[in-house]
Amino acid sequence: MVSISGDGGFGQYLAEFTTAVKYNMNITHILLNNNQLGKITKEQRAAEWEVWQTALHNPSFAAYARLCGGFGARVTAIEQLDPAVDKALAHPGPALVEIMADPDLV
Repeated sequence: MVSISGDGGFGQYLAEFTTAVKYNMNITHILLNNNQLGKITKEQRAAEWEVWQTALHNPSFAAYARLCGGFGARVTAIEQLDPAVDKALAHPGPALVEIMADPDLV
């Protein structure tokens, strides 16, 4: 199973990763980390409002996944993407690939 989320959504439920580790669930999560609440930022821009209070101070979610006992990889360059996803999908248990994204592309 593969799931995808942004950093804001994952941050609200990150403790669920420990449940996946506890039950050795074969879930690969792709996390798009732009260090902001992207949906709210997009709504503010669409309304032509000032972007306000959407910046996040995130941990390394990849390191968090490893600390929980799962697989974690952080992607900061395009050439790292395919190998990280391949390793995560091959991992026999919970895996997370954290992709660092440009917040201006929201």
